[in-house]
Amino acid sequence: MQYLLIACDIFVREVSYIIASSLSTINVKFLEKGLHERPDYLREILQREIVQASQGEYNYDAILLAYALCGNSTKGIIAKDLPVVIPKAHDCITLFLGSRVKYLDEFNNHPGTYYYTPSAVERGYAVGSETNENLERKYQEYLAKYGEDNAKYLMEIEEGWMKHYSYAASVDFEFFRFLNYHDQVKEIAQKKSLQYREIAGDLNLLEKLLNGDWNHHEFLVLQPGQQVEVTNDDSVIAGVDIQK
Repeated sequence: MQYLLIACDIFVREVSYIIASSLSTINVKFLEKGLHERPDYLREILQREIVQASQGEYNYDAILLAYALCGNSTKGIIAKDLPVVIPKAHDCITLFLGSRVKYLDEFNNHPGTYYYTPSAVERGYAVGSETNENLERKYQEYLAKYGEDNAKYLMEIEEGWMKHYSYAASVDFEFFRFLNYHDQVKEIAQKKSLQYREIAGDLNLLEKLLNGDWNHHEFLVLQPGQQVEVTNDDSVIAGVDIQK
């Protein structure tokens, strides 16, 4: 089977690890995590990539999205000529924990937890780790991309987030421990006066996504001519026919 995977770059390490042992041929398009701050724009980019994949040189069997609902960024996505497969999850942490059940268990038993994953720490997406120099660099990047008002707004959101958290949880994957990311998360926890936790990660959902094991409970297989609809129930998303 041949797939195009469109993924947030928060999954770079994890996706690469899975692809290395997959029997499928998988091309990957990574999109920057910062696009999550602009769900409507992210949706436009995802839709454009889907259309281009259908018209490109590769004969894909399906398009895979390593995205969850992510602030409604996948709401309204339309499958054109190829099926589009999306995990049924509210946010990306579910994909790092392996199931919605484990995510809900974490959410209910440890509210106020901010989760840190290997790729997030490695790629500088670890909230709370920034030095003053890095914060200024980030502000200048936002300023160049989004303008002054939006840049200030995004920085205020990021700096205010940590006030609502009590725990810093490092998601543990044994095969990524050589990156020493746990130590970095411990430093963040100490710096931000958060309780440090380690929780076991599970690539089960990502493995199923990339290996074509798409059960109805965990995945939406959007057929050509359908678009994503938010269900507001445990199924999270569903495919509905586009009215002509």
